[in-house]
Amino acid sequence: MSKSKSGLIEQRDTRLSKIKELKTIGINPYPAKSCRTDYSDTIINNYESYKGKKVTIAGRLISLRKHGSVTFAHLQDQIGKIQLAIGKSILKPFDAASATLGYSELKFLDVGDFIEAYGEVSKTKTGEISILTETVKLLTKSLRPLPDKWSKLKDRELILRKRYLDTTANPENKKGFESLAKMLFGIRSFLKTKGFLEFLTPVLQPQYGGGTAKPFITHLNALNKDFYLSISHELYLKRLITAGFDKVFTIGRYFRNEGIDKSHHPEFSMIETMTAYENYEYNMDLIEDMFRYIAEEVYGKTKFNVKGHIIDFKKSWKRISMTDAVTEVTGINFDDCKSIEEANNRLVSLGIEEPQETIGLALAKAFEDKVEETLILPTLVFGHPIDISPLAKPMDSAPDKAERFEIFIAAMECGDNWSEQNDPVELLARWKANYKPEDREVGEFHPLDYDFIEALEYGMPPATGIGPGIERMAMIFNEQENIDDVIFFPIMKPHLSRANKDIFAAEEYEADESLDILITFDEFKKFILNEIKGSAQDIIIKPYLRFWENKEVFQASGSAEISGLFKNRSVKLAGYSKTSDKTFDKKEEMSKFNDYIQKLIVSFLQQIFGQAEINLSETFLP
Repeated sequence: MSKSKSGLIEQRDTRLSKIKELKTIGINPYPAKSCRTDYSDTIINNYESYKGKKVTIAGRLISLRKHGSVTFAHLQDQIGKIQLAIGKSILKPFDAASATLGYSELKFLDVGDFIEAYGEVSKTKTGEISILTETVKLLTKSLRPLPDKWSKLKDRELILRKRYLDTTANPENKKGFESLAKMLFGIRSFLKTKGFLEFLTPVLQPQYGGGTAKPFITHLNALNKDFYLSISHELYLKRLITAGFDKVFTIGRYFRNEGIDKSHHPEFSMIETMTAYENYEYNMDLIEDMFRYIAEEVYGKTKFNVKGHIIDFKKSWKRISMTDAVTEVTGINFDDCKSIEEANNRLVSLGIEEPQETIGLALAKAFEDKVEETLILPTLVFGHPIDISPLAKPMDSAPDKAERFEIFIAAMECGDNWSEQNDPVELLARWKANYKPEDREVGEFHPLDYDFIEALEYGMPPATGIGPGIERMAMIFNEQENIDDVIFFPIMKPHLSRANKDIFAAEEYEADESLDILITFDEFKKFILNEIKGSAQDIIIKPYLRFWENKEVFQASGSAEISGLFKNRSVKLAGYSKTSDKTFDKKEEMSKFNDYIQKLIVSFLQQIFGQAEINLSETFLP
C-alpha cells in the first residue's frame, strides 16, 4: 500500500480526533445507558396523544443537515425513524456534567452515531412529525461511515458478511428475521398447548447419532477425548421418554459437515419432538396443525408464495405412500418386483443407471429422482422402505415398509418423522447390519451407540417424533428461495480487507492452511483415473444457477455438481458470478451458463477420458 491513506482510513482518523476532543471537554463518547422513554413509530402512529408531550428517544443518526440556526436530523431505532428539529434557540447549552451537547458541539456528530434526544413532539411547517429537541447526548461514536446514501450497499457478498449494515441501510430487511424470531415463539406456544415440555439437549456429544450425516469433530481437553457436534438430538429425547416424560421437545442447533447450497447450510436449527404412547400417524396431524398455527398466528394469513407456487396451509395436506407416489408419477409399482434385478431394470427404464442393492433402495431411488420435484402442495409421504429407516418401526401390514413419513412443500423436503424402534435387540441388529465404516466420509454412516441401546434395554414405551427444519420453515413462510436469506449469520470464508489489515495492524491475521501443490496435467489425470468410480459415461454434471436482486442491482451465481467421478462423493465447483443493472432473462442466462459449463468442465473431462460421451443433466433453475 502506498503512503497515502485510503478514504476509509482518513474518515476513521477524523472521527478518532473527534473522540479525543470530546474527552478533552469532558464527554464520554461511550456512556453505559440511555434514558429512552418512547420509540419513533409509537409516537408517529399515535401523534394526537403525543402532541405537545416531552419524550426521550434514542437510536442511530441516519441523516444530519444544517440550515443556519436549525439542524435537521433523522434518528432510526428498532421500529422506525423520526425527525429531530434542533433549533439553536431551543437546544440547551453544552453541559459536561449532564453530558449534553450544545449547538456548536453538534460538529462532533456524524451519520452513524447513536444519540439520545429529548424534546417536545410537534410538526414542522412541512407537516412532518418531529421532536423539537432540547437536549442531545452522544451514546456511541461510530468510527466508520455507513454506505453512501444506502444505495451503495448492493453487493450480495457484502450483505451476507455484514448483515448489520444491510438492516441499517434497509430496515425493511429486518422484518424477515423478526418473523423468524416470532415463529420460534409461536412453535413453543403451539407445543405448550399440546402438553409438551422443552428440554436442552447436548450439542457436544461423545457419540453422534439419530441420523446419517458427516459430523464435525472437536476435542474436549478436559477428558482428552474427541467429541462431535450434534447432527441430531433424537437419541437424547428418547432417553427423556425412557426417563418418564411423555411429551418432550427441543429447538436445537445441528451441525452437518456437508455441502452449502440454496437449501442446505452446515449449521442449522430444527424442532425435534418425542411423544410417548403414539405412532407416526399422530405426528401427521401434529405437523399439519403446527404449520397452520404458525401461518395464522404468526403471519396472519394462510396463503404463501413458495418458489412461485401459491401454498394454502388452511387446506388439508395430501397423504400418500411412497409406493403409490412413485406409481402415480412413473406408472411403475416397485412392490410388484420379485427380484432386485427386476427392480434395477425398472430403474433403467426410468433413465436411472445406478443399480441398487435391494428393492426397497430401488423404490427410494425412483422416488428421489422422479417424484420429489413434483410434490408442490404440502404432502406427507409415508411407508418408506425399512432398508433406509433403521430407527423406525416396521408396519404391521407391510414389514418391509417403515412407519415413517417425510414432509414435502414446493418440492422441498421439510422434515423426517417416524414411529421409533424401541426393540433394543432388533435396533442393534439393524445397526450392525448397516455398519460400514467406509461410508463415514460421505455421511452415510450410523455409529453403534451402545449407551443408547443400554437405555432401551431398560424399556422405552412406544414413541414417535417430528423434526422439521427451522430455516426451511422460515423460507416457506418468508417466501424466500435461498436459505442464506433467512440466516442472519451465514457461514462464509473468513476475509480481511486490505484497509482492515492496515487499520488493525493485522499482518498475520489468518494463517492460510491451504497447501499449493504443483503437478502436471498427466499427474492429475493419473490421480483422477485411480480415484474414479466408473467410466466417463457414469459422470453426470448438474449446473445450478440462482438469481438475486436488490432494488436496481441484479446478480446471478452459479455452481455445478459432478457426480460419478469419485468414489462415494460428488464434486462441487462454485464461484460463477455475474452482475447486471437490469433483471435477467432466467432461461437465457441458464442457457449461457450451460455453455460455460460445457466449455469449462466437459472439455476438461474429455481431455482426461478422451472423446468419450459426457452426460449433461437437466438444468436447474431456482
